Amino acid sequence: MTDPESFGEGWIFEEGLRPFCETVAEFSGYEFDNLDWQAVGNALPRTDVEEPDGWYGHPLSGRVPLTLLVADDPGSSVVFVRVTGNPDDRTRAQIEAAPHIFSRYTVR
Repeated sequence: MTDPESFGEGWIFEEGLRPFCETVAEFSGYEFDNLDWQAVGNALPRTDVEEPDGWYGHPLSGRVPLTLLVADDPGSSVVFVRVTGNPDDRTRAQIEAAPHIFSRYTVR
């Protein structure tokens, strides 16, 4: 197995973070539940995109094991996201489209 690659990078509106997490999890075959959201939501205020170790990594151990990384951009209304893992081409394409969509539309 090769080292995990980073992909699906970008920023999204903070209010869309949970739907983004659920979407990425769905693509990987993982059921993202309230405990997962609690972990991500509680970690986010302690992250900072400007800090080298400022990201929080949350494992998604589904059909396609991935790690979802998030980092706050203090003072703004966005969150930076990226995913690491070794997905198949279809899963990669789906996840790479997600930041593009979630950065253009708000999800309520």
